[in-house]
Amino acid sequence: MPGPTITVSAVVLRDDQGRVLTVRKRGTTRFMLPGGKPEADESPDRTAVREIAEELGLELRLDRLELVGRFRSEAANEAGHSLLSTVYSHPLEGVPTVAAEIEEMRWLSPDEPLPADLAPMLEFRVLPALASPLRTVTVFTGASAGTDARLGEAVAELATHLADHGIAIAYGGGHVGLMGRVADAALAAGGLVTGVIPQHLLDRELAHPGLTDLHVVDTMHQRKQRMTELGDAFVALPGGIGTLEELFEAWTWQQLGLHAKPVALYDVGGFWQPLLAMVDSMVDKGFLDARFRESLVVAGSPEELLGLLRGWHPALEKWS
Repeated sequence: MPGPTITVSAVVLRDDQGRVLTVRKRGTTRFMLPGGKPEADESPDRTAVREIAEELGLELRLDRLELVGRFRSEAANEAGHSLLSTVYSHPLEGVPTVAAEIEEMRWLSPDEPLPADLAPMLEFRVLPALASPLRTVTVFTGASAGTDARLGEAVAELATHLADHGIAIAYGGGHVGLMGRVADAALAAGGLVTGVIPQHLLDRELAHPGLTDLHVVDTMHQRKQRMTELGDAFVALPGGIGTLEELFEAWTWQQLGLHAKPVALYDVGGFWQPLLAMVDSMVDKGFLDARFRESLVVAGSPEELLGLLRGWHPALEKWS
């Protein structure tokens, strides 16, 4: 997103009816979440606590802040700037009152049409995330870059899109191949990226050095288990046999009812079409129930993928 970046922290506060508190700052016309810019060397969570105390007179506790996501959008009040907002939720304790630069506050009901004067960050990033939580996507992809440069560009575009929408990425933790492209793009967009890598690959210096978090495990089995635990959805990008192994295990576990999370193929450039033809043949020959083929998400663009993941509903498990 072009232009200088403004970094802020914001907080979702809900009343007992589920309404979200929004505020309008003096001299502006858009309503947004309460919050603001950090002071020197201030962490995002401490910024959130300080800003809510200054703007609304509420005392939040650091240990009760829950991360909603880190989102990027155009700024509402600074033309030509983008906004990178770390958004938390916190229980509403006390009665908020306007103070500091806040001119007006207003409760936003999830059951009513959205007003036309919302800030882009709130309308297009935070509210969709609150309506359909999808906080972390586990990505399976290759440790090789492949021979088609367009695939690298496509996975970087997807990683940037997820980061802009406040969706963290969990992946295999490497810095090489498409794995590295995914991590680099998400981090460059301000996203959160968690890697999971077994010790023997860490010893070979294959781990990405700049991740938000890196989990080191003993075995490949533990790696897949941890990646399953971290993700709210699983997306297979172009890759090789390791990517196929991770994909089929996640999809099999879904069929067996071991998790109820969507599994998707990111089909850029028709990469997954040969596999889908094989899957359809399995259905035709009675080795795969059609409902599980239908439950597999297939998308070719970031927007399509995000929409399908958020609207996904699980099929009945295999032995139900």
